[in-house]
Amino acid sequence: MVNKPQTNKKRFFYPDEYEKMLDYLNKNQKYTATFLINTGCRIEEARGVRIEDLSSKRKSIVLRNTKIRARRGERKPEIRIIAVSDKFFRFLRGNILTSRILSTNAFNLAVKDACRKAGIPRPEEFSSHKFRKTFGTWMLALGVDGFKLAQHLGHTPEELARDYATNDVFSHKDKQIMRSILGNLPERFSFSSKW
Repeated sequence: MVNKPQTNKKRFFYPDEYEKMLDYLNKNQKYTATFLINTGCRIEEARGVRIEDLSSKRKSIVLRNTKIRARRGERKPEIRIIAVSDKFFRFLRGNILTSRILSTNAFNLAVKDACRKAGIPRPEEFSSHKFRKTFGTWMLALGVDGFKLAQHLGHTPEELARDYATNDVFSHKDKQIMRSILGNLPERFSFSSKW
């Protein structure tokens, strides 16, 4: 039996690391990274998104291929609708027909290689799931409501607190870079919806 190296489950991309890593990805790898960092989707959820799942009016995406949570009694995936930034929605509309989300293995290898080339410490700790971790960590650092973020990610608030919350270790410059990447998405979370 081969032991896999232990990875830091709390590890995420700092904004400057993300930008450096992105420079070493090709077109489809960048498309995949941009999709994951702007949505917090699991890579399997992202791979299932089609043009008909985009709502121009609401700047949202329907996720049909969501994770089945057996411990919650789910027997089939529950559709989730997530908000995205105006900036990312324009990017998605312009690229969804000409780009593709890579397989998990292909993307994980590309990310590790890009991290290595970018000089990011411990590149073996990065995978597609670290983009989800990064998204959640950044959104919390930007002051997004934890309950709304948990719904967006398909988690309970307890899971969000356990798996995504971290001390605010980000500088003002880090937060500026996060906002430039995430666009107006954090602000979209701050508006309460009326039923």
